[in-house]
Amino acid sequence: MAKHWKWGFVILAAVWAALFGNMLGYAWNVTHQEEPIPEVPMEQIQNTNISEVAQETMDRFWTVAVFGVDSREGKLGKGTRSDMEMVLNINLETGEIRMVSVYRDTYVKIDEKNKYDKINQAYFEGGPAQAIWALSENMDLNIDDYVSFSWKAVADAINLLGGIDVEISPEEFKVINGFITETVESTGVGSHHLKKPGMNHLDGVQAVAYARLRKMDTDFMRTKRQRLVAELVLEKLKQADLGTVRQLAFSILPSVSSSVGMKDILSLAGTVSKFHLTETEGFPFELKDALVGKKDCVIPVTLRDNVIRLHQFLFDEEDYVPSKQVEEISEQIELHTRKR
Repeated sequence: MAKHWKWGFVILAAVWAALFGNMLGYAWNVTHQEEPIPEVPMEQIQNTNISEVAQETMDRFWTVAVFGVDSREGKLGKGTRSDMEMVLNINLETGEIRMVSVYRDTYVKIDEKNKYDKINQAYFEGGPAQAIWALSENMDLNIDDYVSFSWKAVADAINLLGGIDVEISPEEFKVINGFITETVESTGVGSHHLKKPGMNHLDGVQAVAYARLRKMDTDFMRTKRQRLVAELVLEKLKQADLGTVRQLAFSILPSVSSSVGMKDILSLAGTVSKFHLTETEGFPFELKDALVGKKDCVIPVTLRDNVIRLHQFLFDEEDYVPSKQVEEISEQIELHTRKR
């Protein structure tokens, strides 16, 4: 796959990552960044549990892990919360994109020491490397690349794209202005309150606030709003001219932690139109809520069955057989849940 094609997708992933996080705030200033943006050697995070047949199928796709990080100081490594985790899968022949949002409270195995916890705890303890490992081990994936990103640049990016049009329900309108105020304060990007529900043209801050709404309904409805924003951002990006795409690149990518090298960014021109988002889902597909210890968790029912369905969705594998590792993790999750 050409590097410039990858960068087009990485820009989309970076925008989505920031939009899809349930972050409390973002006070990022690239010029005062205190630590280097972390890099992850992807070749060292290979999943050896996957069969050769399954790997041959996956090789026809490009699989990217995207993390939306809750960071007020601009840190993208360990010690920060990944309030959003998703897997973006692109068919290398057709440009078709399928997207899976992984619910952040999903109870899985998070490290090689056999520790079980919410999936976003893996990022907190070991940064993107451990988070990629956790996604791979629990979902029978081999992640090709990753992007970690946070809030401010995405508000700037949507402003550069000219904003998006969204229908705001009366229930959403009751709370969105509070989120707009909070996002302005945490990013330093200017905006204003909405005046009424119904169809609204949202600027960058307002779009971020919309994607963060969570007080008036469920986390699953919030995910639905996030997917809508993803589709709208993709369409605007596909329509953008070369100058706008380059502005986006220079605005977003310096504040991104990614496994794709910066040197290839200027070869992006003319490729964004090839991408088309066709389907989105949440993982686990089948789930239940349970209290594990003192934590409210999302429990896959079962992990094994959800992984089978995941591979049907991402790779069109109708008869996928989960690895022995996934079978064992699935059994442990059931055991831990029964004990509670």
